[in-house]
Amino acid sequence: MWKEFKEFIAQGNVLDLAVAVVLGAAFGKIVTSLVENIIMPSVALIFGDTDFASDWSYMGITYGVFIQSIIDFLIIAAAIFLFVKIVNKISRNSFVEEEAEDEQVVLLREIRDSLQKNNNDLEL
Repeated sequence: MWKEFKEFIAQGNVLDLAVAVVLGAAFGKIVTSLVENIIMPSVALIFGDTDFASDWSYMGITYGVFIQSIIDFLIIAAAIFLFVKIVNKISRNSFVEEEAEDEQVVLLREIRDSLQKNNNDLEL
């Protein structure tokens, strides 16, 4: 059972997931700081206040908390979207380079096979 557990942990998927969770938590802190320290002060210049949670309520219903959560979600979603687009663009560029190498290998194999065939024809 211990051996199976070690194999499970050593799988690439599990390690990738662990790294993704740690990076996601760190990225979440960055985005939270972006929202709290840069974007919301900018919103304060427009609306005069950034504390939707405590100021926006009606008869005890704090709909400002909900509005703040929506704003946070939209900003986080946009940041993650941009991050994924950048990573995908970088990944595509590296994939194109790998694909070009594969074409060269195929061409070299074709040349080798052709030379071997010519040598076999000459021996007959």
